[in-house]
Amino acid sequence: MAEAGHSNKSAGQQRPWLQLANMNWLGSTIRAGLLQEFGSPQRAFIASREELLKVKGWDNVRLDRFLKTAARTEPICAPELLEQKQIRMICFDEEEYPQLLREIPDSPPVLFIKGSISNPSAPAIAIVGARNGTQMGYDLARDFAFNLAQAGFTIVSGLALGIDTHAHRGAVEANATTIAVLANGPDVIYPRGNRRIRDAILKNGAIISEYPPGVVARPWHFPIRNRIISGMCLATLVVEASARSGSLITARLAAEQNREVFALPGISGSSTSEGTLNLIEEGALLVTNPDEIIEHYAELLPQKKNLEKIDEFDDLTDEEKKLLAALAGEPVSIDKLLESGWSRDRLFSLLLQLEMRDYLVKTQGNRYQTRNKALLKGRL
Repeated sequence: MAEAGHSNKSAGQQRPWLQLANMNWLGSTIRAGLLQEFGSPQRAFIASREELLKVKGWDNVRLDRFLKTAARTEPICAPELLEQKQIRMICFDEEEYPQLLREIPDSPPVLFIKGSISNPSAPAIAIVGARNGTQMGYDLARDFAFNLAQAGFTIVSGLALGIDTHAHRGAVEANATTIAVLANGPDVIYPRGNRRIRDAILKNGAIISEYPPGVVARPWHFPIRNRIISGMCLATLVVEASARSGSLITARLAAEQNREVFALPGISGSSTSEGTLNLIEEGALLVTNPDEIIEHYAELLPQKKNLEKIDEFDDLTDEEKKLLAALAGEPVSIDKLLESGWSRDRLFSLLLQLEMRDYLVKTQGNRYQTRNKALLKGRL
């Protein structure tokens, strides 16, 4: 993919695409239909009423408005602004436009991209979930992203707080490509707290949006944006979700786009597992380990990598394994752990050693819980 800030089209060639991108009143389905039917905005702008009626979704008001004003619509932004901000515009008719996204019925006419994608043909998987998830969910998102990225997947998410952030972080830690699809312009940092992970994403990946520079996020942008997250990917993995989580919109869109949906079962009785359990009941594939997804798409990956670079459990004593097993569910208090027979001094020594080696995490209320790498491998 070309570097951000350098388009394959001249400013004059970009203008009609930027005009079409500014016709939000058409709706995404009609805009995509125009491109499917005519191949370019220029041809759509000069089409007759009869030719335009081949595109589904018109009503008389929008059709009349398009015929009268389409060619005179102002571009959504100036091409010079894109160059200034080092943002690349990819149009629907360009080779770099994601092929899977091109196949959905409401693909955006243009994408604004900051950064670059070193291997645009790599299979992509979306990892999404709750903004207000659990520590276990965050660890799972990070672990799945890390292992899937190492196996050759591009990790796609929405740069929201919570699961999205940890999915991006896992891919960054694997020194792999991750793509953040935004509900605002690619130059707008939202949420503010994600500036650091945003900068890390740009080292090996990209920020993508259908919104031009300067556009701030609006509540209605997010569900519209989700079709791009799912549309770019072979599959969507939902890590954690309440019954009304926005990530369920992404999962539903993925199913409508004939893409696979995976879901983690989570913890029984937890509100952040209600949505994922509902998805599984509706037909999503239950997974508990990234290897299951890797096996599912083994033929599409460049090679099946052995993700267990070292066996993370070879250095554990039987006593340490026993303690981790006791912490493999909900967070456990010190008093509860003492009931298992450890002395207080020995227990604190073990907890400190395992925490320093990143096997467990201390949660609120002075409770402890295993990190995902112990849970996922099914070794305890």
